[in-house]
Amino acid sequence: MSISKAQAELLATDFLDQIGTAKDGLQPRRAVAEIFLLAGELIDSAQKNLIAANRIATGKLSESLVADEPDTIGKTIRIDVLMNFYGAFVNKGVAGTRGGRSTAGYSFKTELPSENMVSAIREWIDNAKITTRTVKKYSGYKKHEVRRKTIAEYDNAYAVARGIKMAGLKPTGFMDKAADKTREKVSSRLGAALRLDVIDGLSAL
Repeated sequence: MSISKAQAELLATDFLDQIGTAKDGLQPRRAVAEIFLLAGELIDSAQKNLIAANRIATGKLSESLVADEPDTIGKTIRIDVLMNFYGAFVNKGVAGTRGGRSTAGYSFKTELPSENMVSAIREWIDNAKITTRTVKKYSGYKKHEVRRKTIAEYDNAYAVARGIKMAGLKPTGFMDKAADKTREKVSSRLGAALRLDVIDGLSAL
């Protein structure tokens, strides 16, 4: 999601043109560009946190992290960062039926995994190059051997999914940490950018 300063300035100009700021008033182009840069840095930080936490098996959660179109609420400019819904569970964790914890109170209610969960685990196993060993690997599987292999893969995925539901999903804080890191930059960087915008506005009078 990293964007250059030049790209951020172009996005800021386009956004301000869309909302129609007064030409003889303050044009906060630098401040808005800084908001775009900060949103990109937040996403980069969150993606790096996922890698550090070893939570990027399929890459779908990392890829789903995007900055939404900016919006104005009164005099406030807002950019939301979007991600797949289960990102909240990876971030905050989910308590299992027999252990684990969640920093947001999420918990599994049953030890029986859903078909969607088993399918997701099967995809994770495939992407992680984890193989079943109940069927000898050689070319030219017969139909019954392919079936045995498929059943074995399903059984493995089901066992992993059930284990997760019992033990829980450990919180990574990947988004919370990224938000905290970005929050530390907001005041100084936006303040500095806005000062330059004010100077530009006064110079144009």
